[in-house]
Amino acid sequence: MSVTNHAKALFEIAKERNKTDILTYHFEDFKHAMDIHPEWVKLMDSPMLTLPEKIQKIDALEYDVLFLSFLKMLATKNQMHLYLDIFHEWVYLSRIDQKIAHLHIYAAKPISDALEARLKKAIAPRFPNQTISFHITIDPDLIGGLKVVYQGQSLDRSVARELEELYTTI
Repeated sequence: MSVTNHAKALFEIAKERNKTDILTYHFEDFKHAMDIHPEWVKLMDSPMLTLPEKIQKIDALEYDVLFLSFLKMLATKNQMHLYLDIFHEWVYLSRIDQKIAHLHIYAAKPISDALEARLKKAIAPRFPNQTISFHITIDPDLIGGLKVVYQGQSLDRSVARELEELYTTI
């Protein structure tokens, strides 16, 4: 089963049981814990532990039963290492379900609240009936301007890109 299918299956079950919020919280907490303790994931994929030992370690976690069942399924298939890819797909599915357009903004310097509001107003017509959410990353390589990325597509209005275009036309 692919990462996308794992995420979709978990998301659909969570929606049926009205648990998307709690599973999102638990998934984020689990991801944060694994960022701190990546050796746990390796241990759960290792043949050094028997399946009952893996299940016992998962049962010791304080998460919703549905999320624990998901982790047990990954442990059974020795696919715990896929949790991060599944998490990213989960976030994507949850944003679609909640009608959130999440855009990644790259800027050369911090963006003021006024500029962020103007950006949202300018971008809003492209995303009708959706809430716009920004993730802003400061990228000093841009020199100036902005680069907006949404689902792999980008609008690059940076000074660096403008200079590159000018260079190629000369």
